[in-house]
This record gives sequence, structure tokens and C-alpha cells, in this order.
Amino acid sequence: MSGYLMYKQQGFSMKRKMVSIGRSLLLPYLLFTIVLALPKAFAHGHSLDWESLLLPILTGRASWFIAALVVSEIVFSLFLWITRGKVIALLILSLCAFVGSVLLTKQSTDYPWCINNALQAVLFLYIGWLYQCRKELFNRINTPLYTSFLFISLIIIKGYATCKGVHTMIYPLSIDSYFLFFLDMLTSIFLLVNVCKQLPRCKLVEWVGAHSIVYYFVCGGVPLCLSLALEKVGLDYHGAYYSVLIAYALVCIVASCIVAIVYRYLSFMIGKRH
Repeated sequence: MSGYLMYKQQGFSMKRKMVSIGRSLLLPYLLFTIVLALPKAFAHGHSLDWESLLLPILTGRASWFIAALVVSEIVFSLFLWITRGKVIALLILSLCAFVGSVLLTKQSTDYPWCINNALQAVLFLYIGWLYQCRKELFNRINTPLYTSFLFISLIIIKGYATCKGVHTMIYPLSIDSYFLFFLDMLTSIFLLVNVCKQLPRCKLVEWVGAHSIVYYFVCGGVPLCLSLALEKVGLDYHGAYYSVLIAYALVCIVASCIVAIVYRYLSFMIGKRH
């Protein structure tokens, strides 16, 4: 989706994109991880020295997904600027980034700012960018027939991966078969895009999507705190699945309230003005 949104018909502006990354990704990352550092340390029983609190933040390990997204968008923006949006040249550089990710992961899975994950993500940014760039072509597969085919294909792929025990973990990177990984990812992506395009608009889903970065930062702490609270009142999990649904509903409500408060009163944390 990030790559999809990076395509601009009026042309790409490196300066504008760097400002956007700093304001909408890097600034929220720094502010939210600093605010949540102490509560996370208390909840997980970690030490409270400055090195333990700040080092994960400064090295991008406090929130791997946002850190990888920041780096991948910077790299892809650089590629866009170098190639001037030429499709083939951009594909070659994106494939080189992916190969770099594979080579790095063979040495280690723990890098500052999740560089190996970021380089892998560059290729998917390219796919999103290409989808928007050639949307007339991709719209041809946005039909119920193709959507049904993708759905059946995904079930077969997932069934095969499960039966054979094939790992396709994104974080930490642990991919046994890159062919199956790509088949899985591309099938899932095109299926979800097709389904979303065929569904009617839903204001609630759109609101959640528009505020997703704050949801991401609270999606760890809110479930943890609520699960502890539910245990205290005797509503912890005892094998009855309805309790999971109750907990999930409570997480959605509490998280949504926090998100609404942040956007209403603390919008500077996500780079927005009142």
C-alpha cells in the first residue's frame, strides 16, 4: 500500500517525500516509542537503565515494522529519483535490494533499523507502485472469476505450506522457499485488493485505516493490559472461545478511544496540526 500511494501522476518529489517520511513515520516512531518505553519495560520485567530504554529506540528495534518501513521508503524514493520512474530500471534496482536482503539474512537476522527487512520490502513497494502506475492493466483481473481463482489458489498454497512445514516468516526473516513465499504474498495481495475494490465503502473501516499508525503502536500494550485486567476479574481464557471474542471487542473499543484522543488532542505526535 505504501508503494501504491507513492505513485504520483504529476511526478515524484524527493524533497516532499523525505518530509512526509520524517513527519508521518519517523516522528511518530520516536515519540511513541519514547512514551511507551517505561510502561513496556515494567510490563515485561526489563531493566530500567537508560541504555536498555534508549538503545532499542535509536537502533530501530523498538518497533521493527515502522523502522523497516522508514528505511524501505527512503531506499525506494532514492531508486525513484535515480531512475526517474523508469519501470524496468526501477525493477532491476528493487530486485537488487531483495537479493541484498537475502544475502544479509544469511549472515544474521538482527540488524539496526531492520535493514534486511527493509531491503526485502523495497520490492513490494515497487509492486504497489507498479499496480498504481499500470492500474488499467491490473483492473482486468478485478473480476469475481479471478477473485475466486485467487481465493482457491491461496487455500492450496497455505495448505501445502502447512502440511510441508514450510516457513515464510517475515520477522525475524525465516523463509525456506522464496518461490512459495512470493506465490503466497502475491496471491494474498491481489486477492485482498480485489476483495476491497468489490466491497461497498465502510466508514468505520476507512477510519481505522486512516488512523492505522496509532493503532499499530497501541496494539501491543492495550491487549496486554486488558488481558491482565480480565484475569484479575476471573475472565481469563479457559478454553471457551467466546472469551476471546469478548477480549477482542474490548481491545478494539479501548484502542479506538486512545487513537481518537491522540488524533484529537495529541496530533503533533503523528506530525499533524490541529
